[in-house]
Amino acid sequence: MRIPTVGAVVAAAVALAGCSAGELADPEPLAETAPLVHAEDHRHDLDYAPDSLSQRLDLHVPQGTGPVPLVVFVHGGDWRSGDKSEVDRNGRAEFLKAGYAVATINHRPAAEARWPAAAQDAKTAVRWLRANARQYHLDPRRFAVLGMASGGYLAAATALTGGRRTVFDVPGLGHARTSATVQAAVLWSAPTEFGALDRQATAAGCPTPAVPHGHARSAVSAWLGEPVGRNGPRVRQSGLLRHVTESAPPFLLLHGTGDCAVPPAQSATLHEALRRAGVESTYTQVRGLLDPERAQTRVRATIDFLNDTLRQPADRPHTP
Repeated sequence: MRIPTVGAVVAAAVALAGCSAGELADPEPLAETAPLVHAEDHRHDLDYAPDSLSQRLDLHVPQGTGPVPLVVFVHGGDWRSGDKSEVDRNGRAEFLKAGYAVATINHRPAAEARWPAAAQDAKTAVRWLRANARQYHLDPRRFAVLGMASGGYLAAATALTGGRRTVFDVPGLGHARTSATVQAAVLWSAPTEFGALDRQATAAGCPTPAVPHGHARSAVSAWLGEPVGRNGPRVRQSGLLRHVTESAPPFLLLHGTGDCAVPPAQSATLHEALRRAGVESTYTQVRGLLDPERAQTRVRATIDFLNDTLRQPADRPHTP
């Protein structure tokens, strides 16, 4: 199986920045029939795109009456490690018990494909899930994306650009004409503006790490393919604040207090930008948010937010 080169993927993606959002199409509306009772269902290693073995997802659907809302989970790991199984320690059972289906995705790591490939994979996975919603008893009008740490960047990129053609899209990659719009987004200690990471950490009183984000050997520099500290074209293009518009879905931003790997100012700045655009946004700091013993805290806050946001789908929930 041939994997596209990094240069080819980035070049094709950057060329999309000016494409029309009107090219996207919604799936066929759900038939007006009686709700369908279905059994609990667990699927593993479903291929959502054909280019890499990393482009796979697991899907867990609770027993009940469908169609059901969906949470798309994106794991952390600095874009170079981590696995979709992380959802098992981060709320899978609780989401299912609350009536949500859970899709957990893998994406191409930095060693295989640099920015923006992983974000393109996240959007492609959402498109695949929407295109196959009927088969798996999912409600395409009630999709949420949830990302932790580096996966939060991918979740935010998906939520902010779901219905628009941007650098995070590749033509012809997995149901390209189906909308990747989501109706809610949850970020757990997510970075959004790489160029500001070191400055914000210093302002927060954090000690200088052995390898700052701006260094050429940092995880984010390796993923971008250029040192963050040089503020080159990929660093500037990767910033997510430039993608904030009034069409963004409601956001829940949870961030760890005293987080020096990803300073809370990353979430605070995004929160302010969303509010200025007229988007519903909730920002909360939690001590030790990503610590294992805080799993129930972050999952419970997420479920409460999703219950408020997704239980009543909007009239036009995923029109580009």
